[in-house]
Amino acid sequence: MNQKEKNNALKDADELLHKPGDIQKWREAYYWNWIDLENKITGCSTIGIIPNEQRREMFFFLFVDNKRIIYYREPTLHEYVDDVDVMLRDKRLAYKLITPFQKWEIIYKCPKFEFEITWDTRFNTHLFKKDFSVAWHTHFESSGVITGEIKYKDGTVKKIQGYGQRDKSWGIRDWHGVDHWIAGQFQFKDWNCGLRKDFYQNKIDVSGYIATKDGTIPIRDVEIDIIDDDDKLKTPLITTYHITDEQDKTYNIEARLINKNSIFRFARQFPDGYTELFEEMVIMKDKDNGEIGSGMSEHLRTEKYE
Repeated sequence: MNQKEKNNALKDADELLHKPGDIQKWREAYYWNWIDLENKITGCSTIGIIPNEQRREMFFFLFVDNKRIIYYREPTLHEYVDDVDVMLRDKRLAYKLITPFQKWEIIYKCPKFEFEITWDTRFNTHLFKKDFSVAWHTHFESSGVITGEIKYKDGTVKKIQGYGQRDKSWGIRDWHGVDHWIAGQFQFKDWNCGLRKDFYQNKIDVSGYIATKDGTIPIRDVEIDIIDDDDKLKTPLITTYHITDEQDKTYNIEARLINKNSIFRFARQFPDGYTELFEEMVIMKDKDNGEIGSGMSEHLRTEKYE
C-alpha cells in the first residue's frame, strides 16, 4: 500500500521504545487486532513493558474454528533493553517492525500451528489527546489491512485477509483508577473509527477520531447504549455507539459478537477491589445505511469493596 502519513507530532522514533518515567505504573504497550469476517478468524494481541515493576505482559488471543486460543504470561524483566527486537518477543510471540507507522509483522508459534500476519496501514495515524484520564500519557491508533495465514503441523493452511486496528501508548497506566470505560475500533470499507469514553473521579472524558483516505477528524462526543447478558458476569452483548464528529457528522454503529467465543475477559485483583476487561471481536453494523463492518468493542469495569 502507499505510505500513509503520521501525525506531525509523531516521529519515527515513537515506534520504538521511550525512556521509562519514574512512576511505578509506567507502561509502554503495543496492541493489534484483526478480523477476517469471511473466514471467521479474528483475535488480538498486546505486549506491555512495565520496567519499574520488572515485568512484561505477553498476550495473544485467536478465535478460529469456533474456538478460543489464549496465551498469557508475565515474564520477569531481568534487564530493560532499548531494543524492540529484544523486548517485543518471547519464545512464542513476536512483533517485527518493517516500516515505521506503515508495516509490521505479528508472529505466534505454538506446538499445533504457526500464525503470521502482515499489518499494512490504510489510513493516516491519529494521535489521541495527551494525558487522557489516567489511562495514558501518549496514545496513537491506525487502521490497517491484514494478510497472512495459519500453518498447522498437519500441513493445513488457513489464509487470513481483512482489516484490523493497532494502537500504541506510553506513560502511566492505572486501570484501577478508572470506574468504567467503553472503547470501540470500527472497520468499514471506506472509513474507520477509534474511540474511548472514560468515567473516573466524577469526570467523563471522550477521545477518538474518524479516518478516511482524506485524513482524520476528531470526534466531539459519543453516547453509548449497552445491553448486557443475564449471566453472572453481566457480559456486554450488544453495544451501540452514537457518534458525533467535530464537523457535526453523526454515526450510529451497532456491535455484536461474531460468535459466543469471540470474546475474552481479563480480571485483576487490587487491595480494595478488582478491575475486569471484556475484549469483544464483533460484527459492526452501520444503522444508518445497513453497511456491515467489523471491529472490537471493549468494556472495562472497576468494582471497589465497601
